[in-house]
Amino acid sequence: MTLAIWISEVGGFAGGGLRLSCNSFTLTEVEYLAGILTKKFNLDCTIQKLYIKNKYSIYIKKNSMIKLRNLILPHLHISMQYKLDLAKI
Repeated sequence: MTLAIWISEVGGFAGGGLRLSCNSFTLTEVEYLAGILTKKFNLDCTIQKLYIKNKYSIYIKKNSMIKLRNLILPHLHISMQYKLDLAKI
């Protein structure tokens, strides 16, 4: 449920995957969060440095989108389902 809320707030469909904004987190914190997504949910994630100094995002790759949808769709408000690009299922 927490992941669904996080995506509702700062997630966005991008390039076949999903980007989570982490602008208020340090690189160490972003690495920690990406590690949790990988270990707990088995999602294929990368950390991307933004053009703004010391700002990062977590990118959940396209190959993990079906798994992500299955995890969070039951907890995602209908008004936020566009963030998962459900039209491409």
